[in-house]
Amino acid sequence: MLLAYIFGRDQRKVHTPVWIFRVDAPLPSPEGPGSIPGVAEHRVLLYSRRACHLCDEARAVLMAERGRSAFAFEEIFIDGDDGLEQEHGLRVPVVVVDGVEEFELSVQPGRLRSLLRD
Repeated sequence: MLLAYIFGRDQRKVHTPVWIFRVDAPLPSPEGPGSIPGVAEHRVLLYSRRACHLCDEARAVLMAERGRSAFAFEEIFIDGDDGLEQEHGLRVPVVVVDGVEEFELSVQPGRLRSLLRD
């Protein structure tokens, strides 16, 4: 469960807590891929910034591939997070596939497709 704050224009209500729930799919069983129908076996994580044209291009490539391949997708904006900004700095977008950093600055569709089909 994540807690996010929305900053409003009303000076009396600077911080309004909003609860955001993230539901993770169950892990695949040890029998192998396809043992649980409808569960994505690959996880893709995109570290990006809100105002970044390279991030927009990487997101478009990921969403196009998501139409062809099933995978869990999560995007994390590093804006305002000192730890993430120090870790990723100006080299966003960064794409992590199944826990391994695979792409930085751009996403090659062919390589992404081969990573997700293995």
